[in-house]
Amino acid sequence: MKSLHIVHLASEMAPLAKVGGLGDVVAALAGEQARRGHRVLVVIPHYRDIALPADWRVHDLGTTSVPWGVGEEPARFTLVDDPRGEQRVLLVDHTGPRRFFNRAGLYDDPVTREGYPDNAERFLFFCRAAVEALKGFGEHFDILHAHDQQAAWVPCFVRTHETDEPVFEGTATIFTIHNLGYQGIVDPWVLGVAGFPREVFFPQSPFEYWNRVNFMKVGLVFADLISTVSPTYAREIQMSGEYGYGLEGVLRKRTGDVRGILNGIDPTVWDPATDRYLDTHYSRENLSGKAAASRALALACGFPMEPEWPIVGVVSRLVEQKGFDLFEPAEEALCDLPARFVILGVGQPRYMEFFRRLADARPHQWFFATAHDEAFAHRIEAGSDLFLMPSRYEPCGLNQMYSLRYGTVPVVRSTGGLADTVHEFDPITRKGNGFVFEEYEPDDMLMALRRALAVRQEHESWRALQRNGMSSDFSWRVAGENYDRLYEEALERVAKGRVPTMASVRDSF
Repeated sequence: MKSLHIVHLASEMAPLAKVGGLGDVVAALAGEQARRGHRVLVVIPHYRDIALPADWRVHDLGTTSVPWGVGEEPARFTLVDDPRGEQRVLLVDHTGPRRFFNRAGLYDDPVTREGYPDNAERFLFFCRAAVEALKGFGEHFDILHAHDQQAAWVPCFVRTHETDEPVFEGTATIFTIHNLGYQGIVDPWVLGVAGFPREVFFPQSPFEYWNRVNFMKVGLVFADLISTVSPTYAREIQMSGEYGYGLEGVLRKRTGDVRGILNGIDPTVWDPATDRYLDTHYSRENLSGKAAASRALALACGFPMEPEWPIVGVVSRLVEQKGFDLFEPAEEALCDLPARFVILGVGQPRYMEFFRRLADARPHQWFFATAHDEAFAHRIEAGSDLFLMPSRYEPCGLNQMYSLRYGTVPVVRSTGGLADTVHEFDPITRKGNGFVFEEYEPDDMLMALRRALAVRQEHESWRALQRNGMSSDFSWRVAGENYDRLYEEALERVAKGRVPTMASVRDSF
């Protein structure tokens, strides 16, 4: 495929700004595409606490006025890149009195742990300002790739306000769903701010969702092609409201335009043979260092050395989606297992209090840390024997891939990307790489854990199981090839004039 000029628009990019997997995915995909010979630019908001590497170069691109309702709002743009010029990131800032991004956190107020009440305006401004910045670059862009609801207005603006803009002539738009559970639903006033008349808001219009405006729906309607982050999730979100969260009908109408592409992981960052956060290293060929990593983790958590129970790790946002409501009715049974549990995460107070109480009451068996701690996350992946992901739904998931690479056996519910990457181990044939349960029930989760702990006692079977997982290739190379094909298909559609327009989508949804 020829070299393309690709722009990723997202609310996160590691290591500059990251809350969850989205930041990792955007950074790794952009890096893979650059290695494949594409010219790549990532656009994110200029948050106050952005973590810019010390050796990156900073270029002030100045300010401009961004259309905002009947008036304008000021924006400032900064281009940053690494010393080799391989990673280019455009930072979009708001310099008006409300300073949308000059505050702690990306989405939530750290004090209240609630989303900022003006998040709709913040990310709508990001989209509109990003489009204005790209127009000022004076370059042609082949692909505008918007990620999740925070960037969902970009495909819409390109196909409405900017239809005559030369910079976007022949440009294809992609919208990727990373998590359909977060949609950006607000009252219709937002349309005026976005530059649309009230006449475009009516039942079943591309902007209307139960008498409100849904950012995610806007992206789904106006993008040339839609992708999700795993093949199974692409099917699940079209099946029912359980996974589609009210947008399953919109997705079914665009079923021919939806593609599932499994995320990858960065093998230079997640590699037990070279991991900079580990004191001892190991590999598939030499697993001896994993026992040392386990002892180091147990020591860091204050666990007694005897009995030498296996460690079950969890690194996650502590929210219902991730399956933590299964822990509460299973508390007694979990405590009866010959296992120790290490939990790292931040989230809903209900779950944080649950794990804090367990850690206080049973420090010999439970350890809980509430933080975004990258170093400790790596140590949990390396030092754990099992990694538990009982998700209610999981668009892709990255930790199960990290775990497989680290010889840490995943125990997962069969949903989304977990179903695409983890397969039940058969002790007889010694095929499979983990343990899987189907029904979203505490007993099913417990049965899977018990199966895993039983195999853990069989040394040869366990070694075979670990090596099966460590043989998996979840690098971005495969995903990069799939995105190349997706982009090529989108560009062919645009060349033939098959693009969503206000007229074509008006009565379609």
